[in-house]
Amino acid sequence: MINGFGLHKLGLMALRNPVISTILLAMISFAAIIGINKLEFSGENIEILRDGSQELADYDELLGQFRNFNNDAVVLMRIDNLSTVEGIETFRDLNFEFQLDERVESILSIFSLVKYGGPDEGWQSALPAEYESDAEVLESLKQLAADIPSSQSLFSPNFDSAVMVVYTKAEATKDKNVQETMDGLTALAKEFNSETVNVTIAGQPAIRADLIHSIVADLLLLAPLAFLFCAVLAFILFRQPIAMLLCALPSLLSIGWFLGSAGLTGTSLNFLTNILPALLIVIVFADTLHLYLKWQKLSQKNEDYVATLKQAIVEVGPACALSSVTTAAALLSLCLSGNNGLYELGIIGAIAVFGGFISVIVAFPLGAYWASKSGFKPKKSIASKVGIIAGPAMKLLNYRKSVLFVGLLLCIAGLYAHTVIDSRFRLIDYLGNQSEVSQSENYIDSTYYGSTPLFAIVDMDQTIALDDPKNEGRVYETIEAVKDVFPAGSFYSLADFADEIKKAGGKIDEKLIDELPRFLTSRFISEDKSQVLVTIFSSANLSESEMQERLANMDTALEKRSLSEVVKITGYPVLSGVVAPRLMDNLRISLLVAVLLSIILIALSAGSIKLGLACLVPNMLPIVCVELILYLLGIPLNMSIAVALTVAFGIAVDDSIHMLNQYMLNRRDHDNLPAVAGAVKEVTPALFSTTLILSGGLIIMCFSTLPAMAVFALVVIMTLVLAFLADIFQLPAYLAILNDKRSEK
Repeated sequence: MINGFGLHKLGLMALRNPVISTILLAMISFAAIIGINKLEFSGENIEILRDGSQELADYDELLGQFRNFNNDAVVLMRIDNLSTVEGIETFRDLNFEFQLDERVESILSIFSLVKYGGPDEGWQSALPAEYESDAEVLESLKQLAADIPSSQSLFSPNFDSAVMVVYTKAEATKDKNVQETMDGLTALAKEFNSETVNVTIAGQPAIRADLIHSIVADLLLLAPLAFLFCAVLAFILFRQPIAMLLCALPSLLSIGWFLGSAGLTGTSLNFLTNILPALLIVIVFADTLHLYLKWQKLSQKNEDYVATLKQAIVEVGPACALSSVTTAAALLSLCLSGNNGLYELGIIGAIAVFGGFISVIVAFPLGAYWASKSGFKPKKSIASKVGIIAGPAMKLLNYRKSVLFVGLLLCIAGLYAHTVIDSRFRLIDYLGNQSEVSQSENYIDSTYYGSTPLFAIVDMDQTIALDDPKNEGRVYETIEAVKDVFPAGSFYSLADFADEIKKAGGKIDEKLIDELPRFLTSRFISEDKSQVLVTIFSSANLSESEMQERLANMDTALEKRSLSEVVKITGYPVLSGVVAPRLMDNLRISLLVAVLLSIILIALSAGSIKLGLACLVPNMLPIVCVELILYLLGIPLNMSIAVALTVAFGIAVDDSIHMLNQYMLNRRDHDNLPAVAGAVKEVTPALFSTTLILSGGLIIMCFSTLPAMAVFALVVIMTLVLAFLADIFQLPAYLAILNDKRSEK
């Protein structure tokens, strides 16, 4: 029998003192209810990518020296014709209303662009204060595009839309306020909607608010539905309401404990940790079903239900314990990614899994104890009828070498896919399919140059004046490098102001810059004037190869002008195009580490290297086969899939552990081959039942408004099904072959 490191004894201890244990369980659950009321949510996505790299250091320098561009929302107005008096004035009114909103600090749009009228007139608006005719509007916009090329990134060439960048106040975009802020600004935008005008909001604050909305919606709607669906399937299998409640109790408690602990400790749920409630439903239901089915079977021969309950804990409890340990190990392997978000997911997930194990090994026995004392008798379930599935698996033991060979071939093909499958990180993949924010982001990316800028930070020589030809030349040379890679009109900088002043016969200096408000100059120059910023409109939704190609071309252009030492390229597109793919590569490594670590734990628990090795290929197969399917379908690896594969591996190992545990129990009284066949026959009903119920529950999660959650659920379902097939067809073949000398011929 497998050694569960003695953790299963917690269940036996609870049964020795059922009253005290039940009171203690109730107190913990009551504290969790209090914590749930304090639960907070986070739409943060920058911190999740933080890995201590130079790219993150450059990004932090940008936010520290200039402004927090993560507070920039992008308001998109689509209109029949901007180049009319009615169109331009509607957009002006929209600007005015947003500027007056208490949550808004400043706005960048065609109405905030300025021109220099000379020393006497100073800075003036680049557009007239009013228009008398449509022709005047059209001419004015054309002239603006010619005079200030960067203005072309603020209205479309065919005048059917315009954007303004709204810099919201820092307090308004904190996690606890951002959803309310965006709801308010969205309501303000909708006041302008008509048959000819449509106003929507995109950008980082809108994305974060949308993520929080989806996380809350999933938690309040889909997680309960998934739980109820699992419970209904359990009722169909067991045909006893009490049996259904007993199997559902640990899942309900584990989710409550997790959410309550998060609330009490101030740990916000984000779009990564949001998977944990669904994960707990899967893991806890699986182990509870194994424990219940063993108790049910033993109770058919012995009506001392408390004694059979203790025996079930002794026989299956160690396997449940080892399953939880290997799942926790798989989650902890995420910490090897060197990424803050995945480190948090790994630690919190491992703790949540341990809490789930406590609910299985303590709460279920206590529930079963009190139920049996109240007259409940576990009846034989229809789950036993699915044992017929074990027939083909037992017959294939006669062809075990061929089965092993096929498994090895599939594993090799899957490992190849594991190394070559492409990766992608797009933030809009984490937004709802019908989300206005997602649709606006796609529109801006296709119509403009993108809503998420890149930045070239140019270091100034502080030993000379800011307007010295050397410093001025450095800025203009950087702009020329940008022109080599990005289209004209897709960027703006301090040079735009300098060019305006030159038109009036003047020259830019620090005094003129100081005349402008800081909320405006913070987009162009650092407060100590040691750095100048060139802002390049781009997109965070390009593929890894596209973004890395642009960055490589930019590096070449800077090198050609000997600017590499004084210019840094940063921005969220760098994080999504460089840091995120590197994170995905680390996840591939951590997945393999999780596999090896789990096999080592199984070998230690089983006391046999052979038995540990027997589980290697059958447990790798479900993971690498999913990757092979994705590779053949041309679906790239994203963060949700990578995390799902790691987590799914931890779940898939559970089936192998229960099969191995039963095999070791059988070896007490049987030779090798009969022990293998008996384990297949004994465990298959439980494996099939858990796979059916858990897949059914996860199908509900496929309807999540968060595509990432839907993908996570789908990948886990695929893995569970493949794990079931691997464990009844592949694992028995390995167990038989590794001990062929002791098997019956």
